[in-house]
Order: sequence, then structure tokens, then C-alpha cells
Amino acid sequence: MATSVLNSIKPCEVTIKSRDLCMAEFNANKPPYNDESMEELASLATIILAQEKGKRLSKYQLKDQIRIVFQHDGIIKFFTHFKKEHGIKNIKLGDSNDMSFSAAKLKAAEIYKKNTSNYTFEFVVSKQIENLQAINKHSPSKLAETTVNTYTSYLNAIQNAFGKNTLFQTITPEIIEATLDQLLTEKSGPHVAKLFEQMKKLWVFAKNKYNNGTNPFLEVDNNYISSRTAKPIPCKAYTEISLISQLYINLKIAKNNTLINAVLLMMFTGLRPINICNLRLSYIDDLNNPKFLTFPETTHTTRGAMKNQKEFKIQLTPEMKKAIQQELKLNPDINRTYLFCKVKDNSKPISKESLNRTLKYHAPKDMVAAPRDNINIKGSAGAFPTLLRSFLKSHMKEVLTKKIGSSTIAEIESKKMLHHSVSDHDPMSKHYDHSNKIYSTDIKALYKNFSLFEKEILKEVKIQAKLKIKTTKKSFLKLDNSNKFIAKVKSTVSAYSTILGNIVQQTQKLKKRRPLQILE
Repeated sequence: MATSVLNSIKPCEVTIKSRDLCMAEFNANKPPYNDESMEELASLATIILAQEKGKRLSKYQLKDQIRIVFQHDGIIKFFTHFKKEHGIKNIKLGDSNDMSFSAAKLKAAEIYKKNTSNYTFEFVVSKQIENLQAINKHSPSKLAETTVNTYTSYLNAIQNAFGKNTLFQTITPEIIEATLDQLLTEKSGPHVAKLFEQMKKLWVFAKNKYNNGTNPFLEVDNNYISSRTAKPIPCKAYTEISLISQLYINLKIAKNNTLINAVLLMMFTGLRPINICNLRLSYIDDLNNPKFLTFPETTHTTRGAMKNQKEFKIQLTPEMKKAIQQELKLNPDINRTYLFCKVKDNSKPISKESLNRTLKYHAPKDMVAAPRDNINIKGSAGAFPTLLRSFLKSHMKEVLTKKIGSSTIAEIESKKMLHHSVSDHDPMSKHYDHSNKIYSTDIKALYKNFSLFEKEILKEVKIQAKLKIKTTKKSFLKLDNSNKFIAKVKSTVSAYSTILGNIVQQTQKLKKRRPLQILE
């Protein structure tokens, strides 16, 4: 430290100038402090406060959670300085007449340890959940509400594994490893890997607040789980257009309801199940004559509807429009928030599980067309919602490759239909490409591709409907000619004939129809 102004100032010669010099040196003296620096700061404070005996000067050593108060008479008082979140009342430790600064630090550490060693695992987990909820509230683009719910379920599982009444500070690296070993015997490797990542985040969050600055996870091997489990294998299940067309026929024959309309819209848009469930009436341009669906982008206050948080605008094809109009007719309440609502509670959207059950119920047998070894868990119980999204991507890549003659362009176009990012070749384009807003470039191209996708399905439906009629008639000739059976067969044939007739009419309309003009 430079030569102190104390050496050139006598107590009886304190002036405004000398007091200012002392104040500058007092402020320049930064932590960490020791016993020697306390003496120097006390001397400076005596000069600074010589004419203002009622005032005090303070310094803080946050690392040791101490507040230091200097008086005009040279006495130094030591206080604890714990944060509110610790829930520990701050008290006076003593003064320079009965203890040194070093002794005050030790006493503060002792009080902190005594009061924080009783934090239970349940308490620390609850604080982490509150922290996640606060991040979502103040910055939804950083952390979605659904992600908070997912992380909360992981944290609750971690809490159950360690025991909610276990004292957090008693957890050692050995206990962590033993708990992970136990989890590996009870749960799948990929699930334990997710819990492992959340554990690391939990201890980073709690280290300084609730664990005396220590993080036992630093002593656990980063590859502790990955070295003991196989890598998760992606789902390789897929389906084919003949099975999709049979699903369409089954849905059309069934009695119309909210979940059927939701599955139909999901089939033709390729939207994620969560986007179908959370589809709001405000996303539809005109409830009387819908032409567009617009999923909003992220703003400063709200998170975007889509996964990549960018706007997604779809010009509706006839089948998309029909599914929306059927639902609006079924539930005419235009003051509700969501298009597809729960039957018992109009204020809540349908669940992904309900969507999944409806698809499974109406899906044709063996709709998941893939070897059992490649299906794994997802798809093992039959059709699932993202199978429709997967089909759109796979089928349109093939159709567009044949039409355009370029698999690269077909790959990009099929990605756009799923609202996947296609800017890998030009990562800065998102900042300066506004062609879609000015000219509706992508919207027009998407409409053509979605219309083509719809034609492909309806064309196959026509083929499948004819086969069904033919098969039904053959079965009729072989089986008993009872009146009851005849009535049933006639009803089935009539239903398929009606569908076929509607498809033929719609196909003719689609041939004559010009693409809808994009509204400004």
C-alpha cells in the first residue's frame, strides 16, 4: 500500500482537505481485511469522524459474512451479515476491546454453520424450484413453464432418492455415488442420466446458500452414469401412407368429437402434440372463415408458441380448415382460450395423453411399421402422436425429391413444413431476412406443399376405401345372409361409399382450385 496520509496528519490539525484525503484512502481500502488493516482503517475513521461524532463508517467482508463498524473514538464493532434467504438473525459479535477481527470471523463462521447445518433436502429442493419459477416469470424465453414442470418432477425424484428429511450438509461424494448406483437398479439409464444432470445443477445452486460453500459433486466423476449405461437409442418407428389413410377413414367414420378433430388437424399440419393441445383461438385469423393459423414468436414478456420460439404461419388447406370449423361448430363458445378444450372444463386444453389415447384407439392394427428391435419403448404400445409428424417429414421428402429433382431442396422444404431451422448454411439470415413478412414467400411455398401432402393422403384414402368396399362385399357373399348381418354390411358399405364420394368431389375441387391469395 502507498504511504498513508496518516503519517502526515496530526489529530489536532484535521482540515476539510485532510478529511477528504483520509476518506479517499478509507474507500480505496478493499477486502479481504486482516487485523493489521483494521488498525489502519480505525485510525482513518478517527480523523474522518473527528468533527462528526454521531456518525459511523462501515465496511463489509461478504466472504466471511461480517459487517465492520468504525466509530469516532477508534472502537471497531463486529456484526454478522447473513443474507435474508438464510433466515439467520444478524447479531453483534463484539468489539475491538474484547476481540480481534480474526476472532470475529471465526465466531461468524461458527454461527453460520450451526444455523445452516439443519437445512433438509426438502427445503433446498423447494428453494431451487422457487428459483426456476422466478426465472420463468422474469424471462420466459430462457425457461418455459413446461420445462419448469419437468425439472420439478426430476427434483422431486432426487429428493425421494436421498430422503426429504436428510440434512443437506451431510451429503458426501460417497453418498451421492451410492444413491446413483441404487437409482440405476430402479430406473432406466437415460432417466438416471437426466437426474444426474439435475443433481449437478442443484448443488451449484445450493453450494454458497445452503452448503457452506462446498460442492461434493465436484468429486464425482462427470462420466459416472455414462460409463455405466448404454447410450439412449433414438426411436426408429415409422408408418406408411396406406396406414395413415386407414387412420383417416377410421376417424371419419367415428362420431365427431374434440379429440378426433385434434388428431385430424395434427395429421395434416404435422404439428407437435403440445402445439395442438395449446392451440388458442387467437391464433386463428377469422373464426367465421378461417384461412390462417399463426403461432406467435417470443417477445420480451411472453414465450413463443413453437419450440424454436419463432413465428409459424400456415395457410389452411381444405382438410385443416374442415377440422377447425368442425370444432368451432361443436363448441361455439368464442370466449374460450383454447380451440380444443376439455369436455368438463372449458378453460383447460385437452391433454397430450388424451390425444395419444384417441390416436391409439382409431389407428389401424400394426400402424407402427418397424422391426420390434428398432421400436424400443416409444411405439411399443402402438401408434403415438409424433408418428404423424415423422410421416409428414419422410413422405414429403420423397414426394418433393421426385417433383423437384433435388433431395437437398426437398430436405429443406420438408424441414420447413415441420418448422425446423434451415439456416445452417446461412446462420445470420434470421437477422436480416424479412421476405416472409414482406412477400409471404415461405407461406405460399408451405401452402403448396401442405396441399400436395393432403392430395397424397386423400388419393390413398380413395384406394383404401375401394379395397374396403370390395373386401366387405366378398365377406358378405361368404357369410350368413341374416337380415341383421345384411343391414350391418349395407351400413358399412354405405359409409365407405359416402367417404369415397366426398373424396372424389374434393379431389376434383382441388384440381380446379387455384391457390388461395395470401392476405396482406
